[in-house]
Amino acid sequence: MTRRLVVVAEPDDKRARSLDAAMERAGLCRPLYVPWTDVLRDPSQLQHIGSPGDFLRVESPGSDPKTWHLLAQRGGFDGTLTDGQWRPGRAFFVGLQRALADICRATPQLIPTHPAQHILTMTDKLWCAQHLQQHHIATPQTDDAPQSVEALRAQLHRHRRYAVCLKPRWGSSSACVMAYRFRPNEEQLITTARLVDGQLVNEKRLHVYRDSASISVLLQTILSDGAVVQRWIPKAATSGGPFDVRVLMIAGQLAQRVARVGNGAITNLHIDAKRMSAEEALDSVGPHVADRVYFVCQQVADSFPGQLVLGIDVMVDAAGRPFVIECNAWGDYLPKLLHHGQDSYDSQVHAMFGTAA
Repeated sequence: MTRRLVVVAEPDDKRARSLDAAMERAGLCRPLYVPWTDVLRDPSQLQHIGSPGDFLRVESPGSDPKTWHLLAQRGGFDGTLTDGQWRPGRAFFVGLQRALADICRATPQLIPTHPAQHILTMTDKLWCAQHLQQHHIATPQTDDAPQSVEALRAQLHRHRRYAVCLKPRWGSSSACVMAYRFRPNEEQLITTARLVDGQLVNEKRLHVYRDSASISVLLQTILSDGAVVQRWIPKAATSGGPFDVRVLMIAGQLAQRVARVGNGAITNLHIDAKRMSAEEALDSVGPHVADRVYFVCQQVADSFPGQLVLGIDVMVDAAGRPFVIECNAWGDYLPKLLHHGQDSYDSQVHAMFGTAA
């Protein structure tokens, strides 16, 4: 009997639709979906779904506002947010920890394709950096940020670090990532965040701030919830601008990859970075750079055994040295990006089920 796939996800989510299409192309039955909202209400229902040996996929809960709020409430968040307002991550992460523990307890009969500890490690930017360092994988120096602007500025001045990347510790998709340049008499902050009536609103474009008062409000909001400070390493540039590379490793093997060429320091695709062939971009830096990048990605995949799909963001410096910026357990939504004629969901279905029965 063919194994089934049980998926914790919102069934109408764009990721679920892409997975459905891949299953249909492979001639396989549609996955058995259990909405995140149902799981959060009663995780025990997972005990009765699927058969021993079926696969379990836990999909990203962050794209649905209702699910995000339910998880954050489990982690102690008692506020309300308007559309577009930045979502603090600490309470969400605590809620996610508890929810994943419930899912694990309820599904001993299923084979996880996204081990819970891997999800948590990749969701926490500090844990992820420490994990990479423990496995001797090059990553920019990443430290827990102080919780006040004054302490941050003092720390940077003390260590003579005048350009850093400040990131919400539990954020995603470049939400409120900040490229911060600091000298005692001059500051600049580049970020996706905009101040609206004193609140942070995350937008899909970059804003530049140079006035100390606005910078202080932006920084303090992020720092108070928890952030990391990452050493600034200038990215190599191709003809279109600075770039990094999103590489997917599927079942431990190199799969889809794409260069993200930006107009500035932050190069995520959803803020209008341009797609480019990863090999073309890397080859423009120098010979064998692509080989070095993919070797590092293989090291990362080996450090997360049992993880079906792994999104890895890698930059290279001007000398062609690769640094892993982040890892993403849910980094597989890359529409129309093909590898051997397959999109990322086709590749995952093939890795789980082989050819159609």
